[in-house]
Amino acid sequence: MISLTGGIPGEDMNMQGGMLSHHFKTQGTPVMIGGGVKAHTIIGVRYDDVTGDTQFLILDPHYTGSEDLTTILKEGWCGWKNLKFWDKTAHYNMCLPQRPTQI
Repeated sequence: MISLTGGIPGEDMNMQGGMLSHHFKTQGTPVMIGGGVKAHTIIGVRYDDVTGDTQFLILDPHYTGSEDLTTILKEGWCGWKNLKFWDKTAHYNMCLPQRPTQI
């Protein structure tokens, strides 16, 4: 689990793009993130290592509707989110599961 004392401030989520990009390239596992009153799953990231621009592919685990992809995407239960998505006053903790190296 990646956590700083008090969590990662929402305003610093832009600094997590490189680390998350590396995680998805090397581990490929979803990242659980929670902070404030939000909990989500990050299932992908777009990261520009030149500009630092980061977008997060968010899956909201609170969805309880039918398996209707149109509704899920249209209502924002799964989709690309920019930095404005994160509450700048909240502190977030992330869990980055690691795949076993040997089975």
